[in-house]
Amino acid sequence: MIDKSLGIFIQHSTSQNVWDMPEHHAHTSHELYYLISGQRRYFIGNTVYDVTPGDLVFIPRNQLHRTISPRPVGYERYLCNFMEDRIHTFIEDLGREQFDRLLSCGCLQLPTHISQQIHRDMTRLEWELTHRSAYTDATALHLLQDILLCALLHGAPKEPVRGESMDKVLALTKYIALNYAQPITLADAADRAFMERTSFSKRFKTLTGFGFQEYLTQTRLQAAEQLLRNTDLSMGEIAEQCGFSSANYFGDVFCRWKGVSPSQYRSRL
Repeated sequence: MIDKSLGIFIQHSTSQNVWDMPEHHAHTSHELYYLISGQRRYFIGNTVYDVTPGDLVFIPRNQLHRTISPRPVGYERYLCNFMEDRIHTFIEDLGREQFDRLLSCGCLQLPTHISQQIHRDMTRLEWELTHRSAYTDATALHLLQDILLCALLHGAPKEPVRGESMDKVLALTKYIALNYAQPITLADAADRAFMERTSFSKRFKTLTGFGFQEYLTQTRLQAAEQLLRNTDLSMGEIAEQCGFSSANYFGDVFCRWKGVSPSQYRSRL
């Protein structure tokens, strides 16, 4: 259920699928992911977490992420997306530094009674947005702020997944974030990780949920989207700065991603 005027979206779902995210996943809202049951592995930016029931995951806006299952088991979860400007008063009261710290925490473990309270808040939030009343706007904002405050006061950052292969793969995602404008091939990446090409490709997919080329292209597309939104650069200049071989190729890839051309996307802002 989404309410565009309120700027809050919540979705409760149960799935038996191992892969449950669209190929390219990032958005202009912040996201909260609360796992009710099952087990998930969450790749956020350059970090991977094993998420267990009761954990709360924070994904800042425009952050590339994907969730997969480390085992072929079902799961149940809540997703809550919200636009930052809808809670601007809360952020001012809390303090910008505190809010940014909360967004960057990754995955939080919570005491059982706090986790249960967040579960109740999300259930109530879903009901409010579905059934709409005269008090829905105020109630929904109150519930969202309660979830955020509980997480800030009681959450403990969860340790990310570590290991030799994981460290090598995440070192490559960091390298891509800094060098996406340059030509980067699978062979280059495997060499940097000191791994054989096929082995590296499989490990990258297993650990992040993304194919290597998919991840590289998505990183470039996100960078291009920001340039479209915030600059007057030409399509050729954007393509060059983001690592695409030509403006035409950039336009084709962007259109497949967004459903509109880069020029159309810019004109709608």
